[in-house]
Amino acid sequence: MTLLKALKADHEKAKALLDKILEAEDGTERKSLFAQFAEELTAHSRAEEKVLYARLKKAEEGKDEALEGAVEHQIVDRLIEDLKKNSNTKSDEWSARCGVLQELLEHHIEEEEDEMFKTARKLFDAKSLEKMGEEFLAEKAKFGTDAKESAAA
Repeated sequence: MTLLKALKADHEKAKALLDKILEAEDGTERKSLFAQFAEELTAHSRAEEKVLYARLKKAEEGKDEALEGAVEHQIVDRLIEDLKKNSNTKSDEWSARCGVLQELLEHHIEEEEDEMFKTARKLFDAKSLEKMGEEFLAEKAKFGTDAKESAAA
């Protein structure tokens, strides 16, 4: 699987999980779904930074996009940590923070898929993107259990 296909699949899964979290009315279900979401998104982000962003930073054309993406990852990481600390997943404040997380994530994904993917296609040939996809899945597998399942697929 190419890197861009693997990233897009993860993006779709993350968006769907966030929708389920915000739709869930049961606090225990929300907490469980959020734990899964946080683990998967962290694995995705760290692997993406190591495999794609590191390479883009070396190219003048991709440097700014990679730096901006990394900053957006840091902001999302902080918001995830805030949400983990607040155990009352049924509170209006928790829901509002999670809604902001959803908005940030959707913005990040849209920019990444529209702009960064175009840059990656310009800078890397199909064979390189395929190899990067394998590296991405291997990096992701170093994190949670779901990431290991994805790497095996």
